[in-house]
Amino acid sequence: MKSLIRFALVLAGTAAFPACLCAQTPGGAVAAPPAPSALTTHSLGPRIQFNTENAEVGTNVAGDPIQYTFVVTNTGDEMLGLFSVIPGCGCTTIGGTAPGSAATWTHEIAPGQTGVIPIQVATGNLRGSINKTVTVLSNDRTRSNVTVHISGVICLPIEVTPAMASFTIMPDTPSQNTQVLKIFNRMETPLTLSGPQSTTNAFSAVLKTNVPGQEFELTVTAAPASGLPPSFGTTVIQGGISIQSSAPGMNPLQIGVFETIFPEVTVYPVNIQLPAGPLAQASSNHIIIRGNGAELKLSSPGASVPGVDVSVSVIQTNRQYYLSAVFPKGFQLQPGPAVVLTVNTDNPRFPVLTVPVTPLVAAVRRPPVVSPPARTSVLPASILARVPANATNPPAPAPNPPAGLNPPHP
Repeated sequence: MKSLIRFALVLAGTAAFPACLCAQTPGGAVAAPPAPSALTTHSLGPRIQFNTENAEVGTNVAGDPIQYTFVVTNTGDEMLGLFSVIPGCGCTTIGGTAPGSAATWTHEIAPGQTGVIPIQVATGNLRGSINKTVTVLSNDRTRSNVTVHISGVICLPIEVTPAMASFTIMPDTPSQNTQVLKIFNRMETPLTLSGPQSTTNAFSAVLKTNVPGQEFELTVTAAPASGLPPSFGTTVIQGGISIQSSAPGMNPLQIGVFETIFPEVTVYPVNIQLPAGPLAQASSNHIIIRGNGAELKLSSPGASVPGVDVSVSVIQTNRQYYLSAVFPKGFQLQPGPAVVLTVNTDNPRFPVLTVPVTPLVAAVRRPPVVSPPARTSVLPASILARVPANATNPPAPAPNPPAGLNPPHP
């Protein structure tokens, strides 16, 4: 009977347990249990965002520093730390001198806030298109290493295109050779140019204004090469054009001129070298002769001494030849008149070509450089006994006293 009573009490308690979980309103109605709390959102952490990662700074005058400030925003929900800002080269530095620019970058940026990384590029040694890089290291777990770029064009205050006048003169080139150079003013102030002067009479120049204060045209003329003496080698003439300029630090404006004049006839090599004789065996030698202008014809090859077989073979008809010379076994250059090879041409400026034959100069063999032996010394045992174990330079032994004298007692 008691067991049945206990079982009934347990059933009654179980039925009443859900009602205990509900709150009762003052009117007697039972209120629903409160809703479970929302799940906690995942943290974004710090997030780095630039106003741009590829800054274009346009055209700049060489010598004027480029200043650009990257704006950095923390789009995360934790403090953003910029640990390091590393320029890609020596001409790029952190900081700026423009009004409002910071001396260094912003090291910490709170969520939703912005910071700056001011960059300055020295342009004194830069020309043409540039692309400078800066690497930013931060605690952004998704982009801890970001490289930003600064690109643009660097030009001189006065730009000359091409930078210099260059001429290549062949024998059949017309006597008048001209080249036109454009001169552009890249400064904000107008430019005045006048009075071009050549540093050598091999060139002349005429200056023309296309756009007042902004654009000019320089026509350079190379003098004909007919006045030069006959030569088998290439002639190089360097000069310059000096122009009066209103640009600070560029008065006068100097423009280089370079001229290469090829000979009418090329002879290569210009001589033949033979070893000290008598020759142990016959020696064959070849000279290339080429006409660089009009057609060239060769005839009557020979030598100034007997026994040398000289012949001409055609490489390119009326243009290029081999002049071959075979020196017999036992041949030896003798003191006296120089030995030369000769060949006739139909060029009136070079009726006879001569190729000298000279002794072969032996290379001077220098003796090998031998380092002197290391200096060594052996001290008496009595001296070494007094030297501390950690001494680096032991003292030299005391000199022996003169004969008949005793050293003083300590």
